[in-house]
Amino acid sequence: MPKHFAIKIDQLPPGTMACREIGGEQVLLANVAGTIYAVSAQCTHEDSPLCLGRLHGHSVVCSLHGSYFDLRTGRPDGDPADIPLKTYAVVVEADDIYLQLP
Repeated sequence: MPKHFAIKIDQLPPGTMACREIGGEQVLLANVAGTIYAVSAQCTHEDSPLCLGRLHGHSVVCSLHGSYFDLRTGRPDGDPADIPLKTYAVVVEADDIYLQLP
């Protein structure tokens, strides 16, 4: 599976998120206490950009209707969303973050 450069590690400090187009996919990257997660960047409930949301523990909260998504699994943590986000494998090499995309 090919890997694609996503972002420099110093551009994503703990407690922050960033959206990027990577390999033709819109991806939300999040740093939760030093662990990097990558999920699809659009809420599955109303297609709202999750980069406008906020981090809450291991979840991203959609700013439109308040859906919570677990960054580790992509699964929604309650209403109104009921479809999981796509998740991506993250590889950290030195100062760079890559995603493995099909």
